[in-house]
Amino acid sequence: MSRLRDGVRRLVRKLGGYDELAKRLAKAEARLESQAGRLKRHSERLDRHKERLDSVKPAAWQAATLLDVLAAQIGAIEERLQSLTDKVELSGDDPTDAEKAQARSLLEEIREEHRRIRVRFGVVTRYEERIRRLESALAEEMAAAAELANQAARNGALANAPTSGAVDIPEDPVENAPAGS
Repeated sequence: MSRLRDGVRRLVRKLGGYDELAKRLAKAEARLESQAGRLKRHSERLDRHKERLDSVKPAAWQAATLLDVLAAQIGAIEERLQSLTDKVELSGDDPTDAEKAQARSLLEEIREEHRRIRVRFGVVTRYEERIRRLESALAEEMAAAAELANQAARNGALANAPTSGAVDIPEDPVENAPAGS
């Protein structure tokens, strides 16, 4: 009787499409697991990119601020050069000795201004290089601090350690103890 019952069950399962549905369900579950893995990897990549973007934002803000300052300085220099150029332009008449002397003094003034501009641009270039090196060192230090904070949080070394940014380390009770203890 049990054989008959098992045979009937197999026949009902086959005719009802149960086996085919079970295969389709297994395939769908495998695809769903694959999609979940991809989603997890993409989420981790997105988190890494967000961290990188957060580390770049201060440097970008500083660069934009410095660019605004330099643009204002260059604008002032261009205005000064234009005023000197306007003074140098001679009329169509033959210049007198006084006008020639004035032109020569203006030309010397322009050369002196040009020399000062070159010196200023040299200073700005050195300043930019120094800022770049400082920003690079700061970015490395921030990355190392963030990695230390992440490791501490993962290892449970600090109870409420943030996973990014600065870490607040609790004060050492030995240092705060009264001198007589």
